[in-house]
Amino acid sequence: MRFENLHDNTQKWIRAAVNEGHPAEAIIYTLHTDGHPQDINEAVYQYLQEIYPREQSPLIPDQLRSTESTRFAYDKEVQVLLTLDQPHVILFGDFLSSEECDQIVADSKPKLRPSTVINAVSGSYDTDNQIRTSYGSSFKRKENDLVKRVEKRISALTGCPEKHAEPIQILNYAPGAEYKPHMDYFDPKFSGNANVLAMGGQRYATLIMYLNDVDVGGSTVFPKIGLDILPRKGCALYFAYANQNGWLDHRTLHGGSPVISGEKWIATKWMRFDKYTGPLA
Repeated sequence: MRFENLHDNTQKWIRAAVNEGHPAEAIIYTLHTDGHPQDINEAVYQYLQEIYPREQSPLIPDQLRSTESTRFAYDKEVQVLLTLDQPHVILFGDFLSSEECDQIVADSKPKLRPSTVINAVSGSYDTDNQIRTSYGSSFKRKENDLVKRVEKRISALTGCPEKHAEPIQILNYAPGAEYKPHMDYFDPKFSGNANVLAMGGQRYATLIMYLNDVDVGGSTVFPKIGLDILPRKGCALYFAYANQNGWLDHRTLHGGSPVISGEKWIATKWMRFDKYTGPLA
């Protein structure tokens, strides 16, 4: 659905809300609670992206706007394999060496536990086998020389200060394991997200690092934009979805498709607007 296909009264209401300065997410939420169909979001976001100034778009550091095919990240050069503007997605090659990937996996194995999801209503960390069926572990900031090096590399590449990023999380998916499509940001309209938002503000971007080649399956899927990223050892996937004005880009809905054969290992770094003060900081 496109904006111009919406009912005339709906178009007029949206234009008036924009002129009054209401943020994008508030407009979307009001339309949804008034009974409008979910697919209206696509049309509204298309319109808002066109008329809002740049500062209303997700935060994208200047170095990530570069059109160069390679970027320097602290101690090595990485390749740009794919870029997408709306939403902002970049796939980097050779972000981690094969040896670094193997070491991260080896260090994580003894610490694996069933993965949890944050309950947006209660704020608790729950194990939900209907949504997420992976095992995970994490590293404290600067836990060892490898973690220190990777954190500096992430900061240099993305522009996110190290203290604003959450500790590196490791996920392991066995055959059949998956993570159903979800958002990485915390929707403030759910009261249960207040505690995690207090730990450093909103998340604005994610970096997923692929630690092995998966035999079959295990891709990172973005169903709203038809994007499917196959896991390749050493690559890293960056995507942005928020800004400090409250813009939250629903098109970054993403998930980990089921692993069909072999297993999948990834490392994830979530970036916040303020200093992260939560667990393992």
